[in-house]
Amino acid sequence: MKKFALAFAAAISLSIPSGIVRAADAPPPVLQAPPVPWVELGSNWYLRGDFSYRMFDVSGADGPEDAAALGLGVGYHFSSWLRADLTLDYQFGSRFSVLDNPSVAGAKLWSSALMANGYVDLGTWFGVTPYVGAGVGSAYNYLGDDGRWNFAYALMAGAAYQLSPNLSADFGYRYADLGSAVALNGSLVDVTAHEFRVGLRYKLD
Repeated sequence: MKKFALAFAAAISLSIPSGIVRAADAPPPVLQAPPVPWVELGSNWYLRGDFSYRMFDVSGADGPEDAAALGLGVGYHFSSWLRADLTLDYQFGSRFSVLDNPSVAGAKLWSSALMANGYVDLGTWFGVTPYVGAGVGSAYNYLGDDGRWNFAYALMAGAAYQLSPNLSADFGYRYADLGSAVALNGSLVDVTAHEFRVGLRYKLD
């Protein structure tokens, strides 16, 4: 019995250091970093293109011709009812005469506007989403041989019709105050416009 106890104690004493050695020789555990969550880019962004039929109201001018304008922009949906976009519009020349100087006839006005716009979508029924909006920015009005930058603002209302999950047609009205322009006789004329707009909005995946 005594021999058995001594043998058992010796086995225990030998097993302890060998276990420690095996633990020291083992490679360190591999720590795996948690997976990086995938951030979806582009799902709330959209591109837009617009064609406008612009009816001018120019102070001190007679018979300004209606003009066409083209626009491009990029926007972002903050929620299902709130969005914003940045747009650039270029309007082709509109011819008119200055009333207080009959000799100044046939002047042409070109206008470009860079606007930051915000919209509230008012809900969707049968694929149609009415909206209202407003924008502020800057317009460059070039009349005759003189151009100037102006503060500009706009008020909008319209409706969009969803053609596909990513594509919508936009039909709207916009009142735009484009500031002023320098007439050929040196006087300033105020430039405003009523615009009827049609365009497309494409939602990026």
